[in-house]
Amino acid sequence: MRLHRLTVICFLIALAMYAIGNGALPVTDPVESNYALTAKEMVVTGDWLSPQIYHNYWYDKPIMIYWLIGLSYKLFGFTDFAARFPAALFGALAIGLFYQVVRSISGRRLLSLWSAMILGSSLEFWLLARGIVTDMVLLWATIGTFAYAYRGLTEGKTRFMVWAYIFAGLGVLTKGPVALVLPGILLLVYALVMRSWRMVRYIFAWQGILAFIIVVLPWYGYMYLTHGQDFINGFLGLHNVVRATQSEHPDVNYWWYYLAMFPIASLPWTGAILYGMYYGWRLKQPFYIFSMVMGWGTLLFYSLMATKYPTYTFISLIPFSFLGAFGVVKLLRPGAPCKGWWRLMGPAFALWLILGIASFFVPWGFWYLLYVFIVVGIIVTVLMYINRKRYMLPVVIAFVTMAIAGLVIHEGVQPLIEQRSSETYAPIVANYEGDIYFYGNYSASLVYYTDKEITKIEDDAISSIREKRSAAWDGKNTMPTKTVAEVVKQFEVTQYNEERILRSVTNNQGRPTRLPMGDKPTAPMPIDNPVPLQAMIIVPEKLQPYFEATLLFKMVELKRSINKVLIYETP
Repeated sequence: MRLHRLTVICFLIALAMYAIGNGALPVTDPVESNYALTAKEMVVTGDWLSPQIYHNYWYDKPIMIYWLIGLSYKLFGFTDFAARFPAALFGALAIGLFYQVVRSISGRRLLSLWSAMILGSSLEFWLLARGIVTDMVLLWATIGTFAYAYRGLTEGKTRFMVWAYIFAGLGVLTKGPVALVLPGILLLVYALVMRSWRMVRYIFAWQGILAFIIVVLPWYGYMYLTHGQDFINGFLGLHNVVRATQSEHPDVNYWWYYLAMFPIASLPWTGAILYGMYYGWRLKQPFYIFSMVMGWGTLLFYSLMATKYPTYTFISLIPFSFLGAFGVVKLLRPGAPCKGWWRLMGPAFALWLILGIASFFVPWGFWYLLYVFIVVGIIVTVLMYINRKRYMLPVVIAFVTMAIAGLVIHEGVQPLIEQRSSETYAPIVANYEGDIYFYGNYSASLVYYTDKEITKIEDDAISSIREKRSAAWDGKNTMPTKTVAEVVKQFEVTQYNEERILRSVTNNQGRPTRLPMGDKPTAPMPIDNPVPLQAMIIVPEKLQPYFEATLLFKMVELKRSINKVLIYETP
């Protein structure tokens, strides 16, 4: 496959858009901090094969994302930019690869450009390209899996199936078995729809399966040989089987969840995607059928899973972006009525205006520039419509959307992200000498920023999601944990020891005395307390009423209130 020049250009433009400014976005809780901290422990311990968090082995995700973030730390140091760089890099790689494969399959440069542009400027893609998550790497791998599998099935060439399996193997190293299982099921459905037994045989090409095994076996084999049944139970059992059968987030376990997510994630191209689906139905070309099966099949697959999460169907943007580009081509074709262009303009205007209106309800940020972007964007888009600049219309929509999204991220989302991070009070904790506790909740980002051991205090009085979800999820968290009663007892014992030692070295007037100490009975005994009670308890503001009802509240003093947490210390 010849590398097209525009592939490199698309990659470079996308990398600049997704990477610039990431250093200002701190690591957030509860998801990003787990990946950032695990990769940091990998670099610090030098163990690049067995993921660890809080110095415990854990099997939440395979190794790929930790390798990538760890290598980024090696290049850029332990910085927020380094933690976010892999997502930006693979977002750019995904855009370049998507242009490359669509160009190779269709042979049409404009269709390929619009496909890459729609994918790269979709709302969900723009956000995840700046995140510390596995989904962007998985999307890149899935582009390769889908594209090479399609060429292998339609052209009857085994080498393309080998490449599809290699990309699937990289996906399995990123996300787990779903990166093979889901594409495999959907490819079988496509072969069934096309009524082709030959395609079924190519799906199970032994050369591809062998290539897949070569990619995944070294790490998975090492983990099983090293950790045995613990790895099987933790990774395959808890984080795959249980995730599919027992909802981790029962509050959002609705059958229509992803149907509602689809039009939001696809903005501002929802109208173009829906039109591409509608128009393509009349033609039913092979790649259209393939895209429909891959896109809607992904939504259906995850709708049947017990656990719902916004990013699970992220890979559906791949086929939907092509369908959106197909819709743009048909909407802007010569002779098509211009009123159809509102299918492009309407969702874009709606997104821009919603963001503009939302800014009035946000008590931070400098928003005047946003209003300028929105007004100028609407005016320029309408001028493109009036002057029938059909090929400039989607370009204007894409770049105005990206400009607005970039501004919203740094004026609106960045302060919101800071509220979900411990970065603001991490220096206070880092300089504290004593035991540190987090009441009712936990902040892995605080461990990431401070390198301190922080113990979670669990309080049965706090109603939480744990009461609603299956007990099978109880083994998910590995942070140090104690109950309120255990911490109270520890404090009481320490305080009792302090008082007992103080009494033993003072007289009734509180003055130091001399006690026998072995060979030198007259030697003075030191009065320093060998076990001082020095502890900090961090309490989220929303949990303050629960904390005040515990015995711990009477044993500490409030020192600071910062970033929606209250910091207590022992006297």
